[in-house]
Amino acid sequence: MTQSPFPDNFDPYSPRIVSSIDLLIFIYFSIAFIIIAYPLYRIVAGAFNWELTTKTPAKHYGDLMALFRYGLIVFVLGGYSGTFNWISILSFYIAMYSYGLIAQIPFAQTSLPRWRTWPLAMWILFIAAFAIILAFAGFHIYLADSYEIMNEPRKHNTEFVAWYLGCLIIPAILATVALMFQKVQNDYDYNKIEDGIFTKIFGCMTRKKAQNVNDNSTNEQHTITVQGETATATSPPGPKIKARVHLHHWQIFYVLAFFTRFEHPVSRVASGIVLGIYTQGMTAYGPDSFLEEYSE
Repeated sequence: MTQSPFPDNFDPYSPRIVSSIDLLIFIYFSIAFIIIAYPLYRIVAGAFNWELTTKTPAKHYGDLMALFRYGLIVFVLGGYSGTFNWISILSFYIAMYSYGLIAQIPFAQTSLPRWRTWPLAMWILFIAAFAIILAFAGFHIYLADSYEIMNEPRKHNTEFVAWYLGCLIIPAILATVALMFQKVQNDYDYNKIEDGIFTKIFGCMTRKKAQNVNDNSTNEQHTITVQGETATATSPPGPKIKARVHLHHWQIFYVLAFFTRFEHPVSRVASGIVLGIYTQGMTAYGPDSFLEEYSE
């Protein structure tokens, strides 16, 4: 009979546990990675004239709250109650400022959607970073495969590896949904689709459409009087708001932070690196959306 990949009496901080939280450790986690990290990076980056998005006090508040929300999610689901320690903190600050420094190099001041125009130096940097990520990923798969259950080592942990890697389907599903929304916004009249759904389900239009039910769908007419003569002018429709996928570095490293759930020192270093780069993106620029809008 095959042993269950999820036996009873787990250590509550085992990497196999889907969620766990130690409130005191979460407070330490928030102090180190948010309360100190956010203002400190803004001060240091501002002093050295690094690239920063200008933020109002309201924007700072919103970004801090986003860091707390995202931080709570990754802390609980990423197993940081059992892995957070000084190694994570040290690698966090080294990674955050190292990435911020690298981002000031002229050829590195670009984004993934512009990959077709990258210079050779940027490609070398990208390939080197990708190789490092693959090396860490391979080591974490090894950790998942050789993880001890109740202090009894197993040669192969196939079931847990399948569960561990299977979690990648979650960001894949979210990305697929974003692509679907992008297609609807760019290729269809989503206002008509929205109104059709509301009409079928609730027997009414959306509030915005109901207010404009007597207006033309694309043009607006105005009455103009010139030298005693009246004419009707039609204004052209406004620019169409389209959507496009823009993968930001904070999103990539935030996803990776869910997989550094082992007590091994290398995994703790990796957790600090991915959380540091994720926090740098949120602090310097903000939680920009994976699906962004633009005027055509």
